[in-house]
Amino acid sequence: AAANLGPSSRRKREKGGGQDGTSTALYVDRRKSKVWNYYTKLGDAYVECNVCKKQLSFHNSTTTMREHLVRKHSIRDILLSQLKDDQTSESDYAAQENAVKRSRQMTPESGLYHAASCSEPRTDVILELVLEMIFRDLHPLSVVKDKGFGLLIGYLEPSFTLPSPVQLSSMLWHRYNVVKQHLERYLQTAQAIVVCMEFWVSQLSQTYLTITANFIDGEWRRARCIMETQQVHEDKAEGDLGEKLYAVLSEFGLSSKSVFCVMHDSPQSTAANSQQLKNAYGWSSLCCAARTLHLCI
Repeated sequence: AAANLGPSSRRKREKGGGQDGTSTALYVDRRKSKVWNYYTKLGDAYVECNVCKKQLSFHNSTTTMREHLVRKHSIRDILLSQLKDDQTSESDYAAQENAVKRSRQMTPESGLYHAASCSEPRTDVILELVLEMIFRDLHPLSVVKDKGFGLLIGYLEPSFTLPSPVQLSSMLWHRYNVVKQHLERYLQTAQAIVVCMEFWVSQLSQTYLTITANFIDGEWRRARCIMETQQVHEDKAEGDLGEKLYAVLSEFGLSSKSVFCVMHDSPQSTAANSQQLKNAYGWSSLCCAARTLHLCI
């Protein structure tokens, strides 16, 4: 009988007054909407957000309330985007209730997101992109434990679980070994290599040595490959450069004969090591032309 009521009669019943003047069950109870789990009604014209205590205008529609939850609190519930404001029929409401049972709602207190499971190929892609971001932008491994980063990933892909820093460390070492193997094969194609040895100091006043291989590859392109960056003690920075260089070359399967010359970053380094490198390994030494010009100026 209720299904045969006209629109005006149905609205009367929704407001709680039947044709006989008695109170009846709401045909569609708006307060059953999951949106109201996050709000408290303040009279007929205002509601208050339970999360941030902000007051919003209420005009018999939950659209503004839903938008506030998504925009300000990153609450993405499947139901929030599916619920209609005022004209939901009984059949639609029943279907939405079933959808709610199938989905798990996120609460502000838990901070956890649950949705349809992320497909395995997509999970692999997201994991690779997180790894790419860390080593390209030099982020610490602990970034995956930061709350803001977790909220961002949870909003974009609710079902994705971020790996731990230990897992990321293992994945980075694997990535390093793969790239290193490619670099080894690439360096084998070089007929001669100019090795640049550059000392530099970090913002924490720690001294490092970067060893770079420069050559022209088979496609006549200039190649510049960083082979290693290692921390050195300031008092031993100028130590036996020949041994350090020979060890790095051996690690990449290169012989001492593959080195055309060694490029130093300062005249002092050139003067201190050129004769030793020449006698022990037969390597010629040059000072960086740009650095020399800079010192002249």
